Amino acid sequence: MKKTIIIEGMSCGHCEKRVKKALEDFAEIESAEVSADNDQAVIDLNKAAEEDKLAAAIEAVGYKFIKIV
Repeated sequence: MKKTIIIEGMSCGHCEKRVKKALEDFAEIESAEVSADNDQAVIDLNKAAEEDKLAAAIEAVGYKFIKIV
């Protein structure tokens, strides 16, 4: 299943790579496509992931988790 995470604070490719790595460290996430231009990450999940853990991982690398849509 695909989900979109809205994220604030990314401005470049380096930001995208940091968020991508943080998300892809989760076993539930098969892949993550991160866009600083769109302020989002589109993740492909193989099973449900806990929103608060995803938020914590994004914020741990310096960006603001807004919501999952």
